[in-house]
Amino acid sequence: MKLKERYNLDNLGNRSQELVFESIARLIDSRSDMCTCDECVTDLVAWTLNHVTPRYYTSLLAPLNPDPGRERQLRVQIDLALAAGLKKLKEHPHHA
Repeated sequence: MKLKERYNLDNLGNRSQELVFESIARLIDSRSDMCTCDECVTDLVAWTLNHVTPRYYTSLLAPLNPDPGRERQLRVQIDLALAAGLKKLKEHPHHA
């Protein structure tokens, strides 16, 4: 039996993923030098998520009451990973 069939995992979330999505959406809106094709954006999302600490939660209330210190640390990690990811993707884009 699959885990999702046996347990309700709807409340499982990843705060890192949420913040990465928000940060990349802001980048797309504010930068004209960034390729916004599906391939480049998903590559940037994957790169960034692979370079930040995952912050999973199991309650719907957890994102509403984040630990301020951890949240700041996570945002710094995301900013650094995004900068490195943008540089790498600009040098080696995966699209034609």
